[in-house]
Amino acid sequence: MKTPLVALNLLHQLVRTSVAVIGVAFAILLIFMQLGFYGTAELSATTVYDALDFDLLVRSRDYLCLTSTRTFPRYRLQDALANPAVASAAPVYINWQLWRNKEGDAYYGDTTKLPYRRAILVLAFNLNDQIFNPSPPHDGQTPTPDSLRELAAPNTVLVDTYTRRYFGKHDPGTQTELNGIAITVVGGFTIGPGLGTDGLVITSDRTYARLAGAEEVERPALGLLKLKPGAGDPTAIKEQLQNHLSSAHRDIDILTRKEVMAKERDYWLKRTPVGVIFTMGVAVACVVGMIFVYQVIATDITDHSAEYATLKAMGYSSLYLSGVVVRQALTFAILGYIPGFLVALLLYWLGRHYEQILLFPTWERAGVVLLLSVAMCSLSGLLAIHKVKAADPADLF
Repeated sequence: MKTPLVALNLLHQLVRTSVAVIGVAFAILLIFMQLGFYGTAELSATTVYDALDFDLLVRSRDYLCLTSTRTFPRYRLQDALANPAVASAAPVYINWQLWRNKEGDAYYGDTTKLPYRRAILVLAFNLNDQIFNPSPPHDGQTPTPDSLRELAAPNTVLVDTYTRRYFGKHDPGTQTELNGIAITVVGGFTIGPGLGTDGLVITSDRTYARLAGAEEVERPALGLLKLKPGAGDPTAIKEQLQNHLSSAHRDIDILTRKEVMAKERDYWLKRTPVGVIFTMGVAVACVVGMIFVYQVIATDITDHSAEYATLKAMGYSSLYLSGVVVRQALTFAILGYIPGFLVALLLYWLGRHYEQILLFPTWERAGVVLLLSVAMCSLSGLLAIHKVKAADPADLF
């Protein structure tokens, strides 16, 4: 039975082992957070669309993203209803409005304090239309029927609970101004404002007409099409509508739900720096962890070069001793992964509950980080093997 060199090495200098484990755990925590933020960006890109109930979407051909939608004539939706497969066509209005934070009034003019007016995204629709998905993913909660009925009163709004704190109070009963018009908050919901905005408000099309102007009701940002049961493949119906509507009017696009989600993620994760930044963060964390583990193992081998040479003289092969180094690196990977994972779970929870960040742990992400941890530490061990091979029994004499 061969001597358990890995265990003896780790237990011989507990301080060095602890430092190595902490370093690996820190690198793993960085990877978890960067992947978490990447996942947050991916979720946030489509949170509003996840909450909307539609089979096909009509939007302006100049549409860029949800925070820059552009508009199209509302009568295009009436044209879509002419197709026998379409059951309903609901116009949705999305625009920026200025929210007044009354708590910030005392600081107006002081640039070191919060400004008292901030742009907030407003989503409006006809209250007779059923536009919300009753069971959105990711623990969201769309407006309840009771809260939507409250919007029948003029100048009333619902505010997303994920709206940032610097907008001031937005609990039910709060009275403030939106675009200079007095409004009352009558309830809330939990969707998440998405990327590019820090707050979301829902209101009726009648209130929206007061906020943006009556003529704006004739130009929605989105059109939500619901198909009749058994109507067939949404992609085929989309092609029919596209050929019928877009051939005569080049100002709209029609997309399936899957296409909408893919295009929105593509915009935020590939056409903006968001995805690149978090991907680079993962790469940097892996490099930092790999260098740290390499330095610990290389230093350990250097300090025990005489012992390694003695083991070679006793008959231990270079291949076996190289395996010891790699197994030691893998042990660092496992020991560092556990605290890194636990701290990441804590930070995810804190981000969700105190900073309104959509940080959700997933088993897939946990597995990916474990594989990255193993790969990172294994590569460090392989890079340090040359020091073991350099240990020569002849140097003992």
